[in-house]
Amino acid sequence: MKEFDEFEEFDNPIGEGRRKRTVSRESVFTDMNAMVDLAFLLLTFFMLTTTMTKPNVIELVMPVPTDEDRAEDVQPVKESRALTIVPFPNDELYIFRGLAAENVRELTYDSGELKAELEDFMAATDEPMVIIKPHPDSNYRNLVDIIDEINQSAVRRYAIDDFRETDRAILAEAGIESSALKKDVE
Repeated sequence: MKEFDEFEEFDNPIGEGRRKRTVSRESVFTDMNAMVDLAFLLLTFFMLTTTMTKPNVIELVMPVPTDEDRAEDVQPVKESRALTIVPFPNDELYIFRGLAAENVRELTYDSGELKAELEDFMAATDEPMVIIKPHPDSNYRNLVDIIDEINQSAVRRYAIDDFRETDRAILAEAGIESSALKKDVE
């Protein structure tokens, strides 16, 4: 018997056939320059043609403070050209022209009375000015509703002012019996 210290090598016809069948694969080169150019062209096109959302902002004209330094900036308004709107708490709304207590009327938000009153005032008055004087305890929502009605009625000049003692006196003289008015008088 032979000793198996050394292994004999012999040719395996099956193994050689497999080795010969393997095909060397070459990598495929793709030019990406055209695709990158197209991507940047599309990106710049959409950036230049897209409009960003514009914020919805209510434009307000606030009264000028009555300091001695700024007294010349105050613009007086004639009573005949002024319409005062006073929102109260509990959805109460009062409106009057000028400073006469007999002109005070109570309106509601839902019925369209405010819009009709604004349109009548705009038609009857040259250079009209609407002044909104919210009660300190009134709703912010009511103030926004009034400003919306003013904007829809095409009022050109309006301002928001403080609710003062003269306004309280006009409403009290007109016989308005609001709990908020009584609370402030006492």
